[in-house]
Amino acid sequence: MPRYEVVGFGRETGRKRVRIYETKNKEDAIMMTSSEGTIVEVNKIRILPEPPATERQIEYAKYLGLKIPKNVTKNELSILISQAEDDDWPTKKQLQKARKLGINISKNITSDELDELISDKEFEIEEQRDDLKWNREIKQIQTIEKTSKKWKFARLIGVILVIAGIINIFKNNMGAAIVLIIFGLLIIIISRLGAWWFHG
Repeated sequence: MPRYEVVGFGRETGRKRVRIYETKNKEDAIMMTSSEGTIVEVNKIRILPEPPATERQIEYAKYLGLKIPKNVTKNELSILISQAEDDDWPTKKQLQKARKLGINISKNITSDELDELISDKEFEIEEQRDDLKWNREIKQIQTIEKTSKKWKFARLIGVILVIAGIINIFKNNMGAAIVLIIFGLLIIIISRLGAWWFHG
């Protein structure tokens, strides 16, 4: 909306007055001045140049990812910001996040659509992490099971050797009996220690 500088003098005081109004047209500016008890000098009314965009406007426009024209006015930038908000353009932050996640961004994508793509991608990445963690846990369990079977098998061999040694005692073969029993017991002890060491 244009700004008008209206010059006049007070109806009662006779003092000079200068007022600035932001109105639709010159006539509205005159009416507003008159309502305040000012006699307007019509030939001294002039349109003021529009103020430049504020720092706050510029920061917000950058946040929205807008291309800011050179020497843009407050009103012009306000219109651009309104259009961006109405069109639901993606913000700069959204675009950066989407690129980081490797999302292909189409030209006319809206903020809501991009949000949905970002959420889907984050969910997909989370699922992949969970799958990877699950696979690692399964492999660890399988490794433990395989190791556990080895120690159980070793213990079985030890028991068999001890039994074989006892049988040799009954056969009066004391030399072989002692060797078998000693080896059997050693294997049983080693298998128990191994199982404790690796599996707790």
